[in-house]
Amino acid sequence: MKRVVKAMALYALLVVLIPFTLLEGAFRLLPVSSPPPIEAVTPEQPIAHFAPRADYVYSAGWNFAIRSHKHTNNYGFNNIADYHPRERSPLLMVIGDSFVEAHEVDAGKSAAELLNAGLEGAGRVYSIGLSGAALSQYLATAGYACATFRPQALAFVIIGNDFDESLLKYSDEPQLHHFDDQGRLVLAGYELPLAKKVLRQSAFIRYVMYNAMSGARLNQIRHLLRGAPAVPDAQAANEAERLRDSQHAVDLFLEQLPARCSVSPSSVLLVLDAVRPEIYSAQTMSAAQSGYQGRMRTYIAAEARRRGYQVLDMQPVFIARHALDGSRFEFPTDKHWNALGHELVAQEMRHSAVFQRLFGAHQLAGTQ
Repeated sequence: MKRVVKAMALYALLVVLIPFTLLEGAFRLLPVSSPPPIEAVTPEQPIAHFAPRADYVYSAGWNFAIRSHKHTNNYGFNNIADYHPRERSPLLMVIGDSFVEAHEVDAGKSAAELLNAGLEGAGRVYSIGLSGAALSQYLATAGYACATFRPQALAFVIIGNDFDESLLKYSDEPQLHHFDDQGRLVLAGYELPLAKKVLRQSAFIRYVMYNAMSGARLNQIRHLLRGAPAVPDAQAANEAERLRDSQHAVDLFLEQLPARCSVSPSSVLLVLDAVRPEIYSAQTMSAAQSGYQGRMRTYIAAEARRRGYQVLDMQPVFIARHALDGSRFEFPTDKHWNALGHELVAQEMRHSAVFQRLFGAHQLAGTQ
C-alpha cells in the first residue's frame, strides 16, 4: 500500500513538475515583465521605491505588445540619472504616478528625463513616480523630495484617477499614503511577502500576473492575498458623492502642499492630462467634458489657479496635434503616454513659466 501511495505521489509530482519546468524554460526566453520589488515602506522609509540600480525588462499584454528596457537609479526611482542631494544647480522635481514612472517607454524617454537631458548639465530635472499614486501620495512625496533634494520648483502630473483614489474610502494600497476621514495623511506600511518574493522569481508566474491579467483583476487578488476586504470601487458610490469626495481630495492637496514644501505656489506646475481617448472624436469629447473627468479637470485647474499655482493643460495641445496629423498619444492597448506623448509633455513643460524662470537661458535647450 505504501508503495502505491509513493508511486501515486511521484506520478502526481511529475505530472505537475515536468510541464511547469517546460513552461518556465520557455517563458524565460520571452520578454516577460520583470520589475524589481518595491522596498519595504515604513515610517522611517515612507516613500515607496524599487530596489536601486536595477536594469529590467517591462512588458504589457499577453502578446508583449508593449516592451521597454528600464533602469532604477541610486534612490530606486525609475530614472536614467542618479540623484545627488548635495548638488546646488537649479532643480525641478516632477512627481506623479505611473505616467511619471513611465514603464511603457525606454529609460531616458520619459518627459522628465527628456527635460533633464535637454539642460545639458545646466540644471536638473528629477522625477518620482509610482503606479497607483494619487494626490495624497503626491503630497507625501513632495514633503520627502523637498526635505531630501531641496528643489526650487515642483511639477505634478495629474491623471483622471488621482482624485477619488486619494481617499481611503476608495483605495487602501498599503505602500501609498491616503487621506483619512479627517483629512490626514495615513500610511499602513508595506513589505513584500515572502511568498511573493519566491513566486516572482518564476517567469511563467510573472507572465500570468503582469502580462496576462488585467489590472483590476490583479488588484482583487492582491486584496485577497492580504486578507483584506475589497475597498469599495470608485463606481460603487453614486456619481454626485464621488464628485464631492474627489473635490475634497483636491482641496486637501492644495491646502496642505505649502506646509509640506516651502516652494511658492508660482513655482508649482500642475500638468493636466487630456481625457483620452475621447479627445479624438468631437462626439465623445463633448460627452466627456460634462462627465466626471471633465468636471474634475475643470475643478482642479480653477482651484489651483485661484491659489496661485501654475497649470499646464495638455488637452488642447494633444487635440491640436491630432487634428494636424492624426497622431495619438497612447498605445493601442494601454492609456499611458507613448513616446510622442512624453515628448509633447516635455516640450510644453519646457515652455512653461515655471521652467523658464528656473532655468533661464537654458530653457529652450533640446527643443531643436
